[in-house]
Amino acid sequence: MTAFSVFFCDAERCSIQPVRAMDPDHAIAKVRSQVPQLRRVAVVPDALLEGVDPQQLLQEWIQARV
Repeated sequence: MTAFSVFFCDAERCSIQPVRAMDPDHAIAKVRSQVPQLRRVAVVPDALLEGVDPQQLLQEWIQARV
């Protein structure tokens, strides 16, 4: 299993959840099972986040919303 960070928004908030999953789709499915009202979601392998502030990335992701 690979470590992923799942960035998501639901009706109430936006957040990041760490997940161990087989692939990005599996990571989304795991989060969706806990947060069924997902409105927006992105998955990033943790290996790509090395040296990056996940909270800052979350803020940028929220602001990039179109």
